[in-house]
Amino acid sequence: MVSCLEKLSNAAGVGGLTEASHLAADMLREYCDEVEIDALGNVIGRKKSVRKNAPVLMLEAHIDEIGLIVTSIDDSGFVHAAACGGVDRRSLPAAEVILHGDKPYLGVFCSTPPHLKKKEDKDTLPEIPDLGIDIGMDAETARLHIQQGDRISFKPNFKQINETVVCGKSLDDRAGVASILYCLDLLKKEGAEPEFDIAVVFAVQEELGCRGSAVSAYRVNPDYAVAVDVSFAHTPDADCAKCGKLGGGPMVGWSPTLDDAMTRKLISIAEEHDIEYQNEVMGGSTGTDAESISDARSGTRTALLSVPLRYMHTPVEMIDIRDVQRVGQLMALFAKRGVGEL
Repeated sequence: MVSCLEKLSNAAGVGGLTEASHLAADMLREYCDEVEIDALGNVIGRKKSVRKNAPVLMLEAHIDEIGLIVTSIDDSGFVHAAACGGVDRRSLPAAEVILHGDKPYLGVFCSTPPHLKKKEDKDTLPEIPDLGIDIGMDAETARLHIQQGDRISFKPNFKQINETVVCGKSLDDRAGVASILYCLDLLKKEGAEPEFDIAVVFAVQEELGCRGSAVSAYRVNPDYAVAVDVSFAHTPDADCAKCGKLGGGPMVGWSPTLDDAMTRKLISIAEEHDIEYQNEVMGGSTGTDAESISDARSGTRTALLSVPLRYMHTPVEMIDIRDVQRVGQLMALFAKRGVGEL
């Protein structure tokens, strides 16, 4: 699991980059009858059930990540950029990044030493376009190798903190991808034949408005879907009521946009098999791919499972691998159980 998460975390997947998609597709081929990458970059795998006319269950997580895009290079050689997705700009000063120019180049976001800041500016944070990225080149050299429109990702920095906790970039939502791979691995090792035709989707462009999942859900046309994402794990500066617990198990989503019967079935399975879980209640949209899946075509019955994650949308996102495994275990049990009374 740690090795899988490290490979996934370190791959570049800012909107428009396909490294992470190709890596995930290679990992998926071990478990599916067929795997493809569509025109948008979504990874789609299919595993047929031995059951005739089986309903289609879509297991989905997004493979893209937050990042930036080059907007200009100033006359001092500093690169300026705009966000691709909801980058937390508080984490940018002194952050290490990779600029995907004619080859990858290491850069560091400029950070003004506190000694040089004016007193009135000490507590202010510049907007992202005003922050420069230092790549150690003069303007002429920089413009030879990097151009407007090139993507920028955080530098790979995966670390194992202790026996169960890891951190790194883009664990939102490579943790979800890993949980689906774990689910498929469990089914394969157990020799289990799911009651569904399974369609696995690792969707792109979630961070840009859930675009990839909308396209793939339309194409797959599932009867049921489980979307896997990450959600907020508690830290001392956060509201407990809005967060889950790191290591506390899957966060099962409750929302008026989700299928109530599927949600209750997942909880019933978790309780039956002593899988620790947490409830996550949302009064409206979940802010995940679950929305674009559930209203694709004429509608899809959709549930949402989330991996608790700290420091979302920063280069040092943190998860507990036990949560990833429990999400995968819960999905595998659901796939084996079938529709039942749903």
